Amino acid sequence: MKVSFIYVDAGKGHYVPAKALFNHYKKMGNEASLDNLFLLLGANKWNQIVKKWWRANLHHPKMERILDDKLDGPFVENRIKFLAKNFNRYVKSFESWYEKEKPDYIVCTNYLAHPILTTIIRKSKFNIPLFVYVADVFDNPRIGSSNEVDRFLVASELGKENCIKKGIDSDRILVVPFPLKHDVMKFGQVEKIDARKQLNLNLHKYTIILNFGGEGIGNVQLIEEIISRKLDWQILVLGNFSKTTKFRYKELKKKYPNLDLVTPGFVDNIGLYIKACDVQIGKTGANSLLESLYLKRPFLMSELLYTSRAFIDFMDIKKIGWAEDDVAKQVDILSRYSSDESYRKSIEDDLNTLPISFGCIPLLEIADKEFYKYKEKL
Repeated sequence: MKVSFIYVDAGKGHYVPAKALFNHYKKMGNEASLDNLFLLLGANKWNQIVKKWWRANLHHPKMERILDDKLDGPFVENRIKFLAKNFNRYVKSFESWYEKEKPDYIVCTNYLAHPILTTIIRKSKFNIPLFVYVADVFDNPRIGSSNEVDRFLVASELGKENCIKKGIDSDRILVVPFPLKHDVMKFGQVEKIDARKQLNLNLHKYTIILNFGGEGIGNVQLIEEIISRKLDWQILVLGNFSKTTKFRYKELKKKYPNLDLVTPGFVDNIGLYIKACDVQIGKTGANSLLESLYLKRPFLMSELLYTSRAFIDFMDIKKIGWAEDDVAKQVDILSRYSSDESYRKSIEDDLNTLPISFGCIPLLEIADKEFYKYKEKL
């Protein structure tokens, strides 16, 4: 058995699950390949446009919510299909890739699998099943929702419900475990005090994480609000800092030398840092949110993007975090969680009853079984 895992380089939310599934599939003794969709098609300029568009969105989240809502519809979907069908070099690049890799089926972790891959597969006349892992967990963009995709792998019942609302047949949707990285899962049983000892952190001070992710784009407004209120908290800032973000935090440390601020940047033991904190804060992102929930830490969504709506719905159903882009209100939330014991206890109880399971290997086993069912019908 061989599976090809395909991602789009537009944030880590699409790459990380593809890489995790790829690694585990090989560990299971199978063959696998891992490819960037646009590089696979020889569409280097398209790859750069998508990458730059995502980074621009992170700098301007309010504008992103407006633009992506307008772009997520039939007009853009049909234009993407037109490009995929009529640029012969994309089709030829795909055919060359397919002849080289010969996968039994494809798993794509980006919604563009529908308008691009379904169009190219149909034109190339290759009979290969296409599965899409729904990276946003609780919803899927309209232009990526189609019964032309053979199977949708969704890590939540809410995500399945929203996919059905987008017109996807329910029998094409499989509810699967969330493909959490092993590097996060291994810290599941670590106690908070032990995590802080290992990281040489203050053992008893209220601790928050600001997670800027792989893009490393962030600001210092939240920290300045904490300082203005004279709150003595331990603040950990994680992420592969952009040049602008790195400069901001360098200046902040100069200005407030006594601030309990730890900035390790991008770390390969993010799970240990999450276990060491009381609350994690970050932009909308399934990986950061689900990593936090698996490790029993509430998540404060600080930048609301187009995909945030379904995340917010989930948080309303299960009281395991907050969505707020007003800095003063963010500090109000964090302050209440730090001081109100009964409030904190109710959230901790909800974290222990999540309707989501985790694990790459169970997901892959489900996908393999579904492939064999698909093959029997041919």
